[in-house]
Amino acid sequence: MKILMSLVIILSLASFDNQIVRDMDLDFDIEKFLSLEGYDNDIRKSRRKNSEVNSQEFFTPYSIVKKMADKVPDEEWSDPEKTFLEPAAGNGQFVCYIIYKRIISGISPEISFKTCYATELMEDNVIEMKERCIDLLKKMNVDFNESEIRSIMDKNFVQADFFNWDYNNWKPLKKALF
Repeated sequence: MKILMSLVIILSLASFDNQIVRDMDLDFDIEKFLSLEGYDNDIRKSRRKNSEVNSQEFFTPYSIVKKMADKVPDEEWSDPEKTFLEPAAGNGQFVCYIIYKRIISGISPEISFKTCYATELMEDNVIEMKERCIDLLKKMNVDFNESEIRSIMDKNFVQADFFNWDYNNWKPLKKALF
């Protein structure tokens, strides 16, 4: 399966004359990267147990992330004008997959991040999501400007209650809904 996936990636990249994509690690395994095996560790459990917020978090497994993302037509992933939104981002399972799919579809890391938005209630999840995105780019062996990507993420990946966020103007609502 991995060989077939690599072949599909190679064929899909053949039409792009993009140094970022050509240098990408074609053996990168997104399924392994997004695996949640052993994820609910003691540190995470302790952090939530001691938190004032009982978030009842559920991190979406890779199989569901992929199944849902597969419903997006291929041409959407490669269109630099398309915008993606994850309103309940958690630790970034969907966000990482969106960035991954955009990059393997020929979109630069900078445009991939500029066209991806996320809100997440828990501040520690937002921090983790951003770190996972940087880790993703490094493990994919993608050439990118880390300070620029971090700056984009600081604007586009925010800690907020999605019910109280103005998605049209990308800022908190003036009057909270709840």
